[in-house]
Amino acid sequence: MTIKNNIHKKIIKPQKAGFRWLFIIGLIFCELLAYTWVRTESTQTILRVSKARTAHTIEMSYHKALLVERDRLKSDDRITRIAKTRLNLSSDTLNQIIYFPGDKG
Repeated sequence: MTIKNNIHKKIIKPQKAGFRWLFIIGLIFCELLAYTWVRTESTQTILRVSKARTAHTIEMSYHKALLVERDRLKSDDRITRIAKTRLNLSSDTLNQIIYFPGDKG
């Protein structure tokens, strides 16, 4: 009496195994492409941020220089000097006051 064993060894055909490996290799390749793209974009973003910071620093220093120049041009000493030299105005204000009749003061 012979007992037949209905359990068969699972035999993988070589063609199916090849497709599985090809799929795994393709999946790994896609992951590497995605990783490379993300790294490249992050590096480019870091470079753009660095350039923007540099440009901002330059603009801020230029703005500060303009503020200093504006304050220098608005200074009372400069305006008085221009009034005396170019416009021939004097700083003696008592002689330049004109009183109108009827003015109480």
